Amino acid sequence: QGSKQLLNNYPVYITSKQWDEAVNSSKKDGRRLLRYLIRFVFTTDELKYSCGLGKRKRSVQSGETGPERRPLDPVKVTCLREFIRMHCTSNPDWWMPSEEQINKVFSDAVGHARQGRAVGTFLHNGSSYYEGTDHPGSQDEVFNRGMQDGSGD
Repeated sequence: QGSKQLLNNYPVYITSKQWDEAVNSSKKDGRRLLRYLIRFVFTTDELKYSCGLGKRKRSVQSGETGPERRPLDPVKVTCLREFIRMHCTSNPDWWMPSEEQINKVFSDAVGHARQGRAVGTFLHNGSSYYEGTDHPGSQDEVFNRGMQDGSGD
C-alpha cells in the first residue's frame, strides 16, 4: 500500500499519497507540513476528545467531570515533532518552527476538530476554556465573572 514510516523507531505511518500531498501543499513551511501530518496521523475523534498535548492544567472545580479527555498519543506527538525537526534540518530551505509554534499547531488541530460541533464543546462544566487561542483576559472575565471569587454575591 506504499506506506511511509515517518521515523524508523516509531510505529507511525502515512501513505505515499498523503506524504506527497503534505509536502506539495506545505510550501516549504514546517508548520504547514506538521498540520497535514497531524490530520493524517490522528483521527478527528482522537483530536476532538483529547486535551491536546495535556500541557494546560485545567482545575476541575465541580466533582462532575465530563468525558475524560486524554492527551494525544505521546508516541505520535513525539514522532511528528522529531520528524518536522529532522525534515527541516535536512532541507534547509524549509522553515523550521519553534517549540511554541509546534505546540500551537497541535492545539489548533484539536480546536478545529472540536469545532466540527462548535456549540457546547467549549463551555465545559460551566467554565470557559480556550485551548490554543490566547484571548485578551477581558473576554474571559466576562465569562467567568461571578464564578471566580466564590463569595456568592
